[in-house]
Amino acid sequence: MKERYRAIIIKDGTILLMKRQKNGKTFYVFPGGMREENETEKQCCKRELEEEFGIVVEPKQMIYEISQNGEKQGFFVCEWISGDIHKTDAEEYSTNDTTLYGTYEPVKLLLEQAFDFEKTAKNKEMNTKNQQFFKKSKQNFASVTILPNEVFLQLQKDLIEFGTNLERPLVKFKCADY
Repeated sequence: MKERYRAIIIKDGTILLMKRQKNGKTFYVFPGGMREENETEKQCCKRELEEEFGIVVEPKQMIYEISQNGEKQGFFVCEWISGDIHKTDAEEYSTNDTTLYGTYEPVKLLLEQAFDFEKTAKNKEMNTKNQQFFKKSKQNFASVTILPNEVFLQLQKDLIEFGTNLERPLVKFKCADY
């Protein structure tokens, strides 16, 4: 079974994502990639962030796991230790065939841009501190698409319930194969 490990990095009211443009569509994904032989899940996550974003992270806790198409993806809450995000010499950036692979760009988005906290909060009693934090902005919410959708929706709920530390039990998703 193929295994991929991704990072959820929230710092100073922003979330770190990989902006993708492919087939005329713009979307965002959590940074990370394929686990190499003899590498632990956490080592994979650390290596991928250094290769793709040029930063050092410390994976703290896996909070989501997805199984789909014979592949497993784990999502770690990570602490950003050092470095500034930038394009590196990773294979994602060096491909000449953008029609096949699209483009990649490491970005930081404000949490208010990435998530629709007002909509989610209507059906949930919220921690007052988190509610005040997420209602600061008067911008349009959720103006971006973050994939996979199951993780995006759960993360949106978890940010309200648990705050940005995301100390929560592991959630496993079994997604339909495509």
